[in-house]
Amino acid sequence: MITLLGGELLSALGEKPQRRTWLQSGRYQTVDKTIQVFEESRTLPYYAIQNEGDFAALFDPLPHLIQLIESVFSQHYISAEQRKRCAVFVGSAANDVSLTVPLGQSIKDQAPPILEHQRVGNGRYADVLAKYFGLHSFSLTYNTACTSSSNAILDAASMLHSGIIDYALVLGLEMFAPQSFEGFVSMQLLAQHHTKPFDDQRDGLLLGEALSALLMSRDGVADSPWRLLGGASECETYSVTGVNADGSGIHRVLAQALQDSRVSASQISAVKAHGTASRLSDLAEINGMKQVFDAAPPFFSLKPFIGHTLGSCGVSELILLMECIDDGFIPLTPNFGSPDEQLNWTPLQQKRACSEGIFLLNCFGFGGNNNATVIEKIAR
Repeated sequence: MITLLGGELLSALGEKPQRRTWLQSGRYQTVDKTIQVFEESRTLPYYAIQNEGDFAALFDPLPHLIQLIESVFSQHYISAEQRKRCAVFVGSAANDVSLTVPLGQSIKDQAPPILEHQRVGNGRYADVLAKYFGLHSFSLTYNTACTSSSNAILDAASMLHSGIIDYALVLGLEMFAPQSFEGFVSMQLLAQHHTKPFDDQRDGLLLGEALSALLMSRDGVADSPWRLLGGASECETYSVTGVNADGSGIHRVLAQALQDSRVSASQISAVKAHGTASRLSDLAEINGMKQVFDAAPPFFSLKPFIGHTLGSCGVSELILLMECIDDGFIPLTPNFGSPDEQLNWTPLQQKRACSEGIFLLNCFGFGGNNNATVIEKIAR
């Protein structure tokens, strides 16, 4: 059995004490972000790690990732010898973020950029972190849009099952990227003020940034009350951008995830929905769940708390869910106020007491990659 030992997260919810308080109360915080899109200047809300919204031009995630990983290893007493059996898996929807610092510095210095070993892409982060912490030489990087880090979780589980590694460090990495922001503005996918998943008045998603680190293992190596029961990942080819609104593609991956986990829909305690707040995506997700569940299960979206963190959301939202259940509750979905008659299902509007159970986590990516994972917390 694959075990989930714990994780650390850096997001717009701030440090852990504040994060837990805000998740309990439904509070969140955004900053205004102004960007030039073609000839137009646009100011929209954004979920920033740096709460003042003062984005450093050369923001390097590595020092922050090192801090998160050190905390995770320390909490679980992972020795230097055990780290040699730990591989790193990096999920991110951005490929060229690693170029930000060297290219920015070269512009400042009026000199050619310095690229260590000519390494570009997110593999650079895996290389640096593996060397810094003395990890296993094996690493993988993922870019499947919003399913990047959740696909990394599924592959990490396969590697742990195989016995090739004893521990897996799965990273979710998404930072502010002007080209992504401009793209979402151009596609008119961003909300003007608030993101309202499954609400009749929803008008789009809001982007956010998050760095997250999840430590996994298997029983017999490192036990935990949290377990990964299974999951599934599948691409549907309905369109070049997204899923079929009839929910057929989502239905397939949810059914496969439950089958792989050997649990029935009736055993699911709650669903962490993808819940982007776009009209089409929310409709497809509800239609897909209706083909799996006989009645609406308790479900919620975490994106009003931290924004749509794209490739990081798989790991980041899993860690948030674990923290909520460890604190004894299923979170509400902020900003929901008007039921959508077409959906006819509504997310949780009040937090609900819960300290154990089986949970389904949905992730759906731009381009039609869908995945779902099933995790369990057992009572002790």
